[in-house]
Amino acid sequence: MDFGWPAVLLTLFFGYYILQAIYNVFFHPLANCPGPFAAKISRLPSFYHAIRGDRHLWIWQNHQIFGDKIRVQPNEVLFLSPQAYRDIYSSKANVKRAKSYEAWAKNVDEPNTAVTTDPVIHARKRKILIQAFTDKTTKHAAAFMTQHADRWVDLLVGDADDSRDGWSASRNMTEWGAWVVFDILGDLCFGRSFETKEAGPNALREIPHLIVRHVRFFYPILQSPWMEFFVWAKPRGFDYLFDLITPQEFKEYYQFVDDSVSKRLQEEAEAKDSESSRLDIFHFLCAAKDAVTGERISEDALRAEAIMLIVAGTDSVITILAGMWFYISRNEAAYTKLTTEIRSTFKSSDEIVSGPKLGSCVYLYTCIEETLRIAPAGPSEFAREVLPGGTTIDGEYFPPGVVVGCANWAIGHNEEVFGDPNRFRPERYIPCEATGRTLDDINKMRSCFQPFLIGPTACPGRNIALTELAIIVAKTLHQLDLRAAQGENLGAGHPSQEWGRRDENQFQIIDAYITVQDGPMVQFRKRKV
Repeated sequence: MDFGWPAVLLTLFFGYYILQAIYNVFFHPLANCPGPFAAKISRLPSFYHAIRGDRHLWIWQNHQIFGDKIRVQPNEVLFLSPQAYRDIYSSKANVKRAKSYEAWAKNVDEPNTAVTTDPVIHARKRKILIQAFTDKTTKHAAAFMTQHADRWVDLLVGDADDSRDGWSASRNMTEWGAWVVFDILGDLCFGRSFETKEAGPNALREIPHLIVRHVRFFYPILQSPWMEFFVWAKPRGFDYLFDLITPQEFKEYYQFVDDSVSKRLQEEAEAKDSESSRLDIFHFLCAAKDAVTGERISEDALRAEAIMLIVAGTDSVITILAGMWFYISRNEAAYTKLTTEIRSTFKSSDEIVSGPKLGSCVYLYTCIEETLRIAPAGPSEFAREVLPGGTTIDGEYFPPGVVVGCANWAIGHNEEVFGDPNRFRPERYIPCEATGRTLDDINKMRSCFQPFLIGPTACPGRNIALTELAIIVAKTLHQLDLRAAQGENLGAGHPSQEWGRRDENQFQIIDAYITVQDGPMVQFRKRKV
């Protein structure tokens, strides 16, 4: 019986995938790695959970079931141990960023530092970028932060009502945090505040939402069975076709970035002539030079880095602020200890500036550190591909081409390291004679979890982000009291939800490569002195 060419093609199609599945299960270098069976033969489980936004929980669940080493895709294995983390991300690691990073680049000819996969090119770009993130930059940036934080605090209690005993209306702290962070970013990078925290219509308020929708659109593609084809096709005409079907809102976002860079470049050129340049991040980035060629960064490269600065400079800070308000408003002991430290250290809010005095607020920084652990910005793995020569991870050899990594949310919730990982307990980072917790114990614990990464891909904006968080939180709690809005549990877990989301005292996040969240609902009132 002749079924014709369609039947032959169908047979070949299914035959290929059957043979590939047999290879993945029995002959692949990761064949002996434990993990869910479906993930051994296909990327579909990872794709499915990326769409759902719970991929970080799925990874954590599999670690609970299978142990410290799990196979989450046919060619990817994730680890939980501190040694594995160092073996993968340290400067000596024989790895590079995985191919999936290439899908993020808007301009394939000029990817930004955050998505460059070639180690040599990345190192060159990074040396240029870090010239814009020095101690001098942080000092100048802090001046912009304090201005916005002061105004934000005033707005938080702008509708305080005597009928509510001086409390404001409920504030969604993801929204309110996004406004102040985005305005600070505008001042730091583009020479102007976007004024999104101010009342009244403002189209720019939509930009943080566009960023979220943009990454939530792309992230599942990177976890899909079609990722490699997508990356291969991008520079071969697919970018043009993809642009045709790109939603208009994403095009408006890219146009916003281009317009902001163009305007800032013009201002920088004019300021250069008048010697009155604005000392923000973009100024230092424009002045940065390639150590080898002596050339300054190109305009195309500036536009690429601007996209990175917007995403990295908003998402992480918004996430940690939202998580901080959630846990502080629901933990009376931590709230009391934090406010006492801030209010006893500073006589007035005007004293809260970047410097030794702010740095002396130990409990403030441990609260930030604990929030970074329990609700990390970037909950899943930063994937790395093993380079020629292979590598040894946690005592086991892995050949070239295998993708490896550690997932932040899973590591931060490792019971063997943190004991009570679901509990917000900043004291875990402070030495205590009563409990026998020494500085060595704390340093060992900290070495297990590095929210800003380590090695050649560590976040260059770490100090600026920590300074921004400290200033906003300190100024807010110095001037205002806060409480969780009664009867409003936005952002909290619930017993009816899936495994990992059932704790009502745990802030819930969505994994979209970056972290997405909503809430919590918090009320503020002026501090009664």
